Amino acid sequence: MRHRMKRYLISMSIRTLCFILAVVLHGWLRWTMAGAALVLPYIAVVMANAGPARNVHQGSPYTPAVHALDGAPEHRIGPTPHE
Repeated sequence: MRHRMKRYLISMSIRTLCFILAVVLHGWLRWTMAGAALVLPYIAVVMANAGPARNVHQGSPYTPAVHALDGAPEHRIGPTPHE
């Protein structure tokens, strides 16, 4: 959580810098900085909400019960078929 907050704080600091530069600069640089300031919040939120990378080779935590695959032992009342 701490790493995500730090990443978000850095992104928002860059956004603030882009706003300041959009006011100071002129021409196409002004519009580039304004555009970056508008897009950065979306990117920052997506990056902050992204969890840690998952290990592809990590197995499933679900292990089915043995009788679910092999079937329960058969219980019969009366004579068996080969008697």
